[in-house]
Amino acid sequence: MALRRRTPLRCPVCNNELENAQVIPLGAVTADLPWELHAGRCSEHGWFQCEVISRPPREIFPVSRPGGTTRTFTINGVAAYAFPTIWNSEVTPRRVDPYDERYWEVDWSKLPEGTISF
Repeated sequence: MALRRRTPLRCPVCNNELENAQVIPLGAVTADLPWELHAGRCSEHGWFQCEVISRPPREIFPVSRPGGTTRTFTINGVAAYAFPTIWNSEVTPRRVDPYDERYWEVDWSKLPEGTISF
């Protein structure tokens, strides 16, 4: 993976482009695969981040800041800690462009229906 300046990460709640977007290379953490931390802030819903390891992210986490602690959110009072992505629903993972935006979208079928609160 080449060093990136832009991220496909969007706010998982409202789908708006994130402010203060960052792509932080984390190095070859596992099996010499390059890891990246993608993070950004939604003015309405706060900070979000995900990790990219040669494939699209499986989850998007609400966080206190890039590299910070995960923020819990609720959907109709049910606690949740991450937004699963479309990539996470792939039955047989295959080689794809890890920055293909469609795989970064939230898979709402994996979450309860209702109002999201932070």
